[in-house]
Amino acid sequence: MRVKPVGLVALLVSSLLPTALCADFNAMRAKSNYQILCQGCHTPDGSGGRGVPRLTDSIGRFLSSQEGREYIIRVPGSANSPLDSDQLAELINWSIEQFAGESLPASWQHYSADEVAEYRKKPLFEVFDYRAKLLDEPLAKDE
Repeated sequence: MRVKPVGLVALLVSSLLPTALCADFNAMRAKSNYQILCQGCHTPDGSGGRGVPRLTDSIGRFLSSQEGREYIIRVPGSANSPLDSDQLAELINWSIEQFAGESLPASWQHYSADEVAEYRKKPLFEVFDYRAKLLDEPLAKDE
């Protein structure tokens, strides 16, 4: 039996449609989770409230080192989030894509749910000191 090109294209498009819809849904869910769980402190545009770190054009600075990468997940708002690790990875990845701007290293990789689950087992308690240490020391490049 010979498949007509039009039928093949229709089959291909229909097989990709659920993936595209799922990606859109996940982005919408991540944005909604940011609005509910994060923007109260980090603000809608990621500029950060008083005493709260700015995400806009700066969060990518932490992604150039393993310690910085872990830090993003180990801070109390992430480590203690009511979200499961899959949804937290989705939220963090969305936030990085939305706010990192030029601070995003070319070598950046999305967080996986397994990676997030591992890092959040070790929540940070001295967040300000740890962040200052990370930012004072030259961050090791993964490049």
